[in-house]
Amino acid sequence: MKHNVQMLAHASMQKMQKEYAVMMREGVAPFSLFQLFNQEEFRLDEFCQSFRPHPYSRQLKRGAQEFCERYGIWLENAEHYVTCAIYLFPTANLYRMNNILKNCTVDFFLNDTMGREVFTHLSANEQEHSNAVRQRIGSMDYPFENAPEAHGVEMANAEMLLDIYHTSPAHWFREFKKMYNYHIDVTHLDCNTHSLGHIPTVEEYIDMRGHISGMHHTIQLIEYSDGQFLDWKWMEAAGLKTDMQRLQYVTAAIGCLMNDLFSFEKEVIDNSSDSNLLMILALNDPGLPLEEIIIKAAAIVQQLLLEFGLLVNRVRNRSYQQLPANSEMVDKLDAHIAGLERCVQASWVWQIYTKRYKRPNSIWKETQLVPAIAEAV
Repeated sequence: MKHNVQMLAHASMQKMQKEYAVMMREGVAPFSLFQLFNQEEFRLDEFCQSFRPHPYSRQLKRGAQEFCERYGIWLENAEHYVTCAIYLFPTANLYRMNNILKNCTVDFFLNDTMGREVFTHLSANEQEHSNAVRQRIGSMDYPFENAPEAHGVEMANAEMLLDIYHTSPAHWFREFKKMYNYHIDVTHLDCNTHSLGHIPTVEEYIDMRGHISGMHHTIQLIEYSDGQFLDWKWMEAAGLKTDMQRLQYVTAAIGCLMNDLFSFEKEVIDNSSDSNLLMILALNDPGLPLEEIIIKAAAIVQQLLLEFGLLVNRVRNRSYQQLPANSEMVDKLDAHIAGLERCVQASWVWQIYTKRYKRPNSIWKETQLVPAIAEAV
């Protein structure tokens, strides 16, 4: 069975890469992700008009670099992931934002040195070392002390966890650490189908991708960013819990699946990774040509954006029915929903802005080195 999966994965990868090469050679006009994602009921250009990055971006970048250099984990492309975090939490106060940046820089260092795109290219000894680092980070607990052989990223991780531990409620931190540790555990491994031993369904992949991307614990950090921690027992009593959980899940899915399209060339074409929505669609329907796969993948994101808008309205309207008796709880919930909206905005705007996925000749209009992006932001 595993051999059959390997053969199918190899054949599908070759087919997709050949179709991509033909598109590039024949000069096919690049696809516009803006046009593919957009729809009348949920227009990205209108939705993102209010977005502004963090006002102290320069100061925060400098602090993040100093933190990374202290532990020897500053990478050449580090500015991309620092700006990603700054876009995701544009209203956080400086102290909390610095702690969030510590979390993001640790996570992205791990991603770019032992994550899903690079793990298979490491030597056996490097993979063994990476696994040991990952296991120690994933099992770290209070008081977050390091082993004698700890890598710099482990020491950075310990400092970050201790800072967040001291500035958040115990019940929230417990759930955050559980989600973060699970993310570390599943992400920094070979996530390709030949290692999984089977081809996941699209739904299974989306569930897995939410954890691999770190979007689930990122959404928890929205609460931390402004110190507005949700009361899930109250939400359950008010009949809001199920919709709120789905809203958070949809927000995470939008972020990670948008990224799958933006990073398609980097992951699938350059690094032959099939841990990507487009490749999962191809593996589940081997006869589909690349153009149809692109349209099908974008339609999944488009439907999630539509669902996001509907859920936001439904949760807000139901929460407002709890006023004025539960005004404090409603205010916290409203603040969190605003954070989710900024997260979706950032998922689009940052990937338009960053040079992480830009190339001279791209399948996407938005990732051309000199893209025409005025209509999209």
